[in-house]
Amino acid sequence: MSTRIGLLAIAGVTLTLGGCASSGGTSAPKSSTATSTAATPATIFQGTDRVTMYGDAPRAAERAFAADPTKVWAAVKQTFADYSIPVTVDKPDARQIGNPDFFRTRQFMGRNMTELVSCGSSMTGPNAATFRIFMSLMVSVAPDGAGKSKAGVTFVASARDMSGGHSADRLPCGSTGIVDQLFLDQVTKNLSK
Repeated sequence: MSTRIGLLAIAGVTLTLGGCASSGGTSAPKSSTATSTAATPATIFQGTDRVTMYGDAPRAAERAFAADPTKVWAAVKQTFADYSIPVTVDKPDARQIGNPDFFRTRQFMGRNMTELVSCGSSMTGPNAATFRIFMSLMVSVAPDGAGKSKAGVTFVASARDMSGGHSADRLPCGSTGIVDQLFLDQVTKNLSK
């Protein structure tokens, strides 16, 4: 009987935590040309009892451009430079560019981190305000077959408390959708130059 109660308790905790893990930040308004595509959910916790929690699957925000992929690629590269994001993945043949692991603290893209990601809160306020935020920002550029292109931006973030001279495990963060839209807006501006 006690084993059965223990298993039910684990299942209840898993469902409760799973519900918390899947609740991301609020979505930013998307332009009429932006769409989202789903990917495989990220594992955010795997317990010793074969209990696994999954976070929300990263979704690419996409935008169509009335330009060929070569021009869009150049505008995307310039956008990475504009936001001081070092490019560590540059695969023109695979049409993929970005950085899967960089970090910022307090601000990014001229905005407070709390506007961009939701990483939970503590007694001192939102974790995104003080934690180190690790990010992955990857962009794919593809032709549409009619001389135009589309670009997809996938943004994923996690947070780590660096206080006290030690680092803790990374906590998953939810995106507000603003990073994707700011990036695509800047690509649009760079194309018009």
